[in-house]
Amino acid sequence: MAKYLTFGFDDCEIHDRRLAELFRRYGMGATFFLISGQLGMKCPFHRYGEDTTVERVSADELPTTYRGMEVASHTAAHTCPIDDLPGSVGESCRVLSDLCGYPVDGLAYPGGSYTPAHIPALRAMGIRYARTTNCTYDFAVPQEFLAWDPTCRYDDARVPELVERFLALPAEETGVLYLYGHSYEMTRKGAPYDFASFERLLQHLAGRGDVTYATNRQVWAALQE
Repeated sequence: MAKYLTFGFDDCEIHDRRLAELFRRYGMGATFFLISGQLGMKCPFHRYGEDTTVERVSADELPTTYRGMEVASHTAAHTCPIDDLPGSVGESCRVLSDLCGYPVDGLAYPGGSYTPAHIPALRAMGIRYARTTNCTYDFAVPQEFLAWDPTCRYDDARVPELVERFLALPAEETGVLYLYGHSYEMTRKGAPYDFASFERLLQHLAGRGDVTYATNRQVWAALQE
C-alpha cells in the first residue's frame, strides 16, 4: 500500500525548463508530454491579453531539460481526436525514444479526447498508459490506465482541500494524487496560477515519508498486479 503523487504537464513549451527544475528541487516525479513534430517551433501568439511567442523546447535539449523526469507523447502534431495512431502516436514515441535514450510508451490524449476503440489499439502498440482530462477529484487507482483520469488541474480551486485529504489518507490505503496542466499557464500573474504559487504547493507536499513521488510510468509500473 502506498500514496503516490504524480504530475503531468503538456505541450513542451520552454517554460518546462523552469518547471522541471522545480520538480527536481523538491524531489518530485513528473511526466512531460511532448508534441514531437513541433520541437523547436516558434510562432507569434496572443495569450492572456498580451502578444507573445509560443516557443517549444528543442530536440537536442530533451536529456538536460527533462533530467530525472519522464518524457511521454502528446502525439506528433496534437491532432484532436487522434485519427492515425501509427503515424501520430507510434511515430511520436519512436522519435522521442531516440532523443531521450529510453522507451517512450506513455501518452496524453490531445484535448483529452479518445474513443473506446483507442484503448485496445494503443495496448497492441505497446502504449502503457494514456491520460485524459476528465477530473475525478479523488485518489482512486485507475481501473484502465489507457483511460487514466487525473485528479484535477494544478490550479483548481479544490487543490488545497484535495491535498490535505490526500496527506491524511491512512498508511494502509493506496491512493494516487495526479495534478496536470501546462507550464505556460504559470506565466500568469497571481495565485493559484503562477510559478510562485506552484512552488509553495511543492514545498508543502515535499519530504513526506509516507508519500511516493513518481512519474506517471512509475505509478503505472507500481500498480500492476
